[in-house]
Amino acid sequence: MLRRVRRLLFLLVLAATILGLPAGALGHAVVVQSNPPLEQATAQAPTRVQIQFSEPVQLLDPGDLQVVDDTGASVASGSGQVSPDDRTLLEIPIRAGIPDGTYTVRFKVVSADSHIIGGARAFAVGPGPVDPPFLGQGIDQGPSETSAWAVSARFLELVGLGGLLGLLAFRWLVWGPAWRTRLASAPAAEREAALGWGRDVFWVIFGTLAVGSMVAEGYLLITYSANALGTTVLETLQNTSGVGDVLATTRFGSLLQLRGALLFALFAIGAWQFLAEFGSTNAPKPATAAGAKVPAALMAGLVVVVLYGISSQGHASQAPIAPLQIAADLVHLGAAAVWITGLAVLIIVLRRVPRVAPTSGPRIAASVLHRFSGVALAAVGAVVLTGTIRTIGQISDPAQLWSTAYGQSILIKLGLLSAITLIALWNRRLTNAIALSAVPPRRALTMVRRAATAELAMAITVVLVASLLVAQVPGRI
Repeated sequence: MLRRVRRLLFLLVLAATILGLPAGALGHAVVVQSNPPLEQATAQAPTRVQIQFSEPVQLLDPGDLQVVDDTGASVASGSGQVSPDDRTLLEIPIRAGIPDGTYTVRFKVVSADSHIIGGARAFAVGPGPVDPPFLGQGIDQGPSETSAWAVSARFLELVGLGGLLGLLAFRWLVWGPAWRTRLASAPAAEREAALGWGRDVFWVIFGTLAVGSMVAEGYLLITYSANALGTTVLETLQNTSGVGDVLATTRFGSLLQLRGALLFALFAIGAWQFLAEFGSTNAPKPATAAGAKVPAALMAGLVVVVLYGISSQGHASQAPIAPLQIAADLVHLGAAAVWITGLAVLIIVLRRVPRVAPTSGPRIAASVLHRFSGVALAAVGAVVLTGTIRTIGQISDPAQLWSTAYGQSILIKLGLLSAITLIALWNRRLTNAIALSAVPPRRALTMVRRAATAELAMAITVVLVASLLVAQVPGRI
């Protein structure tokens, strides 16, 4: 009975991890007030239009703030700008003596946390009414934050960076310790074959993820620039000057340049360590379980700094108690990376190691499985704790879970994680039984591998949903 109660509590707590998976969400600057009041009629024509946002904003181009009449003709007497005295305030002068009628304020700004915010709001001069805003072919063009372009770019970025950190963690926290603690007695030939296979797989995946991460950052820049410039992705690829402006003038661009430099340094250290581990053709080196400590620590540190850049530019930077939210966001991303990437590598180990080492392979796979089980449990615990902290900063009312698109996405992820939790609990029972076996049965390892594959597929779906969630307005906004 006590065991069932513990499992139920574990299920409930693990399900709460969904509350933290929005951790990478970007924020949204929203209009908090304006002069003249938007969606209302004013008796006198204004001499200027002012729009106040909930956080500092940036205009990439003065033309990204317009005031037009019902035919789309501009009624501004000058360029729009961010107030030099208040970075949350947009203002634009208006021609004197504009006639009664409806006028539209169209804007596109970059918020303090790098989010692209576009809108068109109307006001009326005279008795009213306020007609719908004039949209036309305005500045709010290009792929939106919820488009397939933007979602796929964020998904690939998370997969690449999270995969790098998780791969390094798996080698140092799972693969290496499993060999040191339980596999010293494995036959020498099979031990050498399995260690060589592990080293080869590690570097193939590392190289793929390192290059893929740099490509993903470039892809993200193009989709972000297309949104900011109001052009299609294909047009943006040909607009090098526009992309250069985004890189040079926005906080997103500055952070992206830093991330690119760090990823290049990561690749360079990885290439140097690759050569050091394999040696030369004339003097090859035998494979080890985990490689050298210092290069691995440097590579992991670089990935953590890159992830910190994402956390510090995202919605956490504008949440209450921002330093705590950024730290929680970073730990959450790291823990999720260790868990999900570890699942993927574990599946490869369970499938291939018994074939590489026919005699001792099942025992090697069982040892790795046992070690990963403990690491995954710790990672999930970190996800739960940091997820709770992040949720407090994102949701101000439980009703927002079903009354907002943001909350509904969380509920979708909750359903996915509930299913993952059930599979994980069943897998843990099998893992404990395998650990007690002197000769782990291959059939049991196959069952674990298949269950882990289903768990991984749903976890990747959760990451995909999270990539969409970052474009939605958090409940507290």
